[in-house]
Amino acid sequence: MRSIFVLVAALCGWPTLSVEAHAQRWVSVETPGVTVFADGSERRAAGASNNLEEFDSLLRRMTGAPAERSPTKLQVYLFSSGQFEEAFSHLGDNIAGVYVARTERIAAYSIFSPNSGLGSQDTLFHEYAHHFMYQYFNNAYPAWYIEGFAEVVSTAALGTDRIVIGRANEGRVRDLRAGSWIPMDQLLTASPLQIDGRDRSMFYAQSWLFAHYLLLTPAANRQFLAYVRAMRSGRPPLEAFQEGFGVTPDQMQSTLRLYLRGNPNAIALGRPAHAATPRMDVATLPASADRLMPISARLISGVISDDDKASVLARIRQLAGAAPYDDFALFTVARAEIRLGSTETARTLLEPYLTTHPDSRDGLYLMGLAYLREADDADGDARSTLLGQARRYLGRGYRLDGNHVPTLVRYAETYSGESMSDTTYENYVNILLLSRQLAPQVDEISLNAANVLLRTHRPREAIPILRALAYDPHAGGGAEVAQRLLAEAEAEVAAAPSN
Repeated sequence: MRSIFVLVAALCGWPTLSVEAHAQRWVSVETPGVTVFADGSERRAAGASNNLEEFDSLLRRMTGAPAERSPTKLQVYLFSSGQFEEAFSHLGDNIAGVYVARTERIAAYSIFSPNSGLGSQDTLFHEYAHHFMYQYFNNAYPAWYIEGFAEVVSTAALGTDRIVIGRANEGRVRDLRAGSWIPMDQLLTASPLQIDGRDRSMFYAQSWLFAHYLLLTPAANRQFLAYVRAMRSGRPPLEAFQEGFGVTPDQMQSTLRLYLRGNPNAIALGRPAHAATPRMDVATLPASADRLMPISARLISGVISDDDKASVLARIRQLAGAAPYDDFALFTVARAEIRLGSTETARTLLEPYLTTHPDSRDGLYLMGLAYLREADDADGDARSTLLGQARRYLGRGYRLDGNHVPTLVRYAETYSGESMSDTTYENYVNILLLSRQLAPQVDEISLNAANVLLRTHRPREAIPILRALAYDPHAGGGAEVAQRLLAEAEAEVAAAPSN
């Protein structure tokens, strides 16, 4: 699935954050483009926020992306190695960060320590590059390029007078010089999650080298664009590669080895004129976040198997402590009950809170979600009644924040299988398309939008959305669904009378 991108550390042994950090509360720092959460250090969160804003400006300068920011802000969580392990134990060892794009949350989680082998800033920049690519250039790219682009830009040095792009990461270069390269055929067709052990580190290293070569070789970059166009048209990856580059994978491997021997250079850019420091809104999170933040991340962005559901729910209840809960504990427990336990229990928890906090967007969302999930197990009039209740709460949340992606998606879901007037159906379509505009990187949202475009006989609008999924190496099962829908859309276009 496209929702997960991981970064493998070039060096093992990530240290934990200092004891001093755990003695303080979690804080959040919000800027125009990101919200950074850090354990016990406003300074750390503010520094990361400022660096990410500068990095965003650099990426816009490099790519020509529009200056206008998306309302969809990336959430960034700075974890110790222990906290990261608690949230994402399924990812295995030597993972330094992960980018997860789901309906409930679009976020980057990073092991953040100044003593890390790869560098905490590099990890943050790597994950942000994934977000930037999928937010502003949402299309199908090979996995090696997705990771290679992120690797190349992640080592950017934001100096006082100039910005340096493409610095070599010592660990990656060491792997390339001393290790056994994976075959080029494998690099071109695999994703990093399909590769184990040292070969995964080599995947990142070779991806970095290939992307760096494209950055500094204009003719090769033009060939890359031809390769991507062929891939997006449905050509098998290796055929598309040879069509675009005009060489075999083995020949390109030899070219890259020669490029490495030439000690690839970084690029220095002049720093733009002084830009105003971004506005930062700082908040201290409730005390329960100190206990619940990692397991909350697992609940929203991680993996919980059926066998683990009961134990995770019990652990969340234990960490939350006895009622009354603060806001963070309440929302975490309610979300856990909705996903792992009892929707009725979740509603019982949320009802008194919404009585005293009627304009809580997140409270309204969770109450609507509880009714919606309860409706999944109901039929007939009972189902319609539950969907109506869900719609009532989600509609109130939408009026408070019309760009809140989870609310938009779940509000539209309340109409699933229900009869709609023409006006209501038009509103339903517009909500799904707005959701996709706000969060194009979420597979569920893109498939929903493409489906509704096909149902309204707008196949030409659906085709680019479906192509981005159909030939995306990270899309998993969504790719198969997208390929089927793409064939339907293309058939409808072909059958339409020409003007």
